[in-house]
Amino acid sequence: MRPYSRRISLRESFMSILAKKWTIPRKVNRLKGTYLFRAIVRLILEYIEWLVEKPVVEDVSDDVAINIRLAQEKKVEKKALTLQDRSVLLTRPEERSADDRKYIYELFKRFRVFTKYPDRLREVLAGVCYYQYLRPGRVIVRQDRKAENLYFIINGEVSLSKKVTDRWTGETKEIDMGVLNPGDIFGQIALLHRIPRSATVVTKTTVDLILIPKQEFDDILQPTLQKEWDALQDALVHFNYFKSWDTDTIRECCILSRLKDYQPDEVLLGDGKGMVNYVHFLLEGECRLIEHMIVREKHSVFGTHYELYDPKKVDAKKEATTASKTVEMATKMDELEYEYRSTKANGVEEDPSQDLADYAEILLSSKPTDKKMDFERSSIITTTLLDVINEWHKITDVAEMLMREPSSTSQQRYPMDVRTIFMQICTFNRGACFGLGENMINRRIVATTHVRCFLVPRYWLNVHNRANIWERVKLFMNSKFPTKEQLFQEFVRKRKWLEYKKTLVQDVGRRGRHIHSNVTIHDVPYAIRIVLDIVYG
Repeated sequence: MRPYSRRISLRESFMSILAKKWTIPRKVNRLKGTYLFRAIVRLILEYIEWLVEKPVVEDVSDDVAINIRLAQEKKVEKKALTLQDRSVLLTRPEERSADDRKYIYELFKRFRVFTKYPDRLREVLAGVCYYQYLRPGRVIVRQDRKAENLYFIINGEVSLSKKVTDRWTGETKEIDMGVLNPGDIFGQIALLHRIPRSATVVTKTTVDLILIPKQEFDDILQPTLQKEWDALQDALVHFNYFKSWDTDTIRECCILSRLKDYQPDEVLLGDGKGMVNYVHFLLEGECRLIEHMIVREKHSVFGTHYELYDPKKVDAKKEATTASKTVEMATKMDELEYEYRSTKANGVEEDPSQDLADYAEILLSSKPTDKKMDFERSSIITTTLLDVINEWHKITDVAEMLMREPSSTSQQRYPMDVRTIFMQICTFNRGACFGLGENMINRRIVATTHVRCFLVPRYWLNVHNRANIWERVKLFMNSKFPTKEQLFQEFVRKRKWLEYKKTLVQDVGRRGRHIHSNVTIHDVPYAIRIVLDIVYG
């Protein structure tokens, strides 16, 4: 029979193990101070910008793109946070005083933080926000993770990427979604709709961030953002094409889209203005498409003759004339140089000043000069005349570039008999769309009344282009808009009618009316009278 043995308690067993462990000699880490010193040095190098209050200049690399970016950054004076700014921002929200909140609010104004929100909300956010400083290569948010914060970029750049799985092959690839710069906000969509992160955000440079936690976002910003979001969704309802989209597509469209209001007589698109990469869907108001033409007027005893004026053709004629003069002058120079060499070969001595005078005469004849100018001034350039002749083709090219007229239509100068005429092509009302890539040369869209547009990125709309509908709409608009020649013929017809009507009225007024009529001005409809007042007023 097995003898009885007392069970050992759990405490006693642990004490025996610890007693054995204490008897084992432990190696003392005598390099701990060295490692600690290295860690301190690494932290100092990491936050060197904080200590010197200016960014460390990177060395010039072999990459041309990086060098160009560094040169551009040197030209642009950036606003940077100081040590005092960071010290106040690092104070915990519950420990901030009224002066600290006021100081942070002034920082919001200086760096234009959350400018899309009202001032009263920005004052509240100044008391609940957090500050974060990150080095390059740090992951801020990761795709498919739960959303915890809203981020605003004060300084630095971050890159966006997204992993997409092909539904047919099952392969996963990473798509570059661009770069966010100072002033951009990210993270609000995931917080607003309680969905996981849709992309991964990684820092490209050192980044200063302002964070708004989820709880404060729900209490302060969610009502305002929800109102804006509902307005975007209501805008989609006005167009039947968007009704067939699923929830995810509508959400993505609302993320990328925006609402924009325009005042009367404001240019929506054209003249180098407007958001050319967006398709404009008209929600309310009226705007019109206007095209300008350059017309030459020639007055004679038979009346006024109109013709289209093309500045490019005129410039081509000027260039051809200049080229012919240059060739002729070069030929004369070659002849004189050949004659000079022949004379030297035959041993005939001639006055060198005569040759130089001939060259100077050719040079001075290439540009208009005052007839009274003393030709003896040409002796000033005699010492460098041969060099000037050898580099003449370079001088003429540079002079031609410097004397060239500006390319902008608004800055060009035309002859006295040339006028710019504006013609209305059509009007756009509620439900119309434009900016699909239709022909906008010499055209602009101007608001007639207060206009509100729903703007969708064109590239994204082309991706979701079912049945190629947007390309068909663009071709339809281009086919319905009149050409420049058709518009010019309409202008000539209306201008001749106005001249005939004016002449007829003057002739009747001069001869007097001998036909009895009971019609007075009060019998003329108001619409016609308003038009006449506009035309002759």
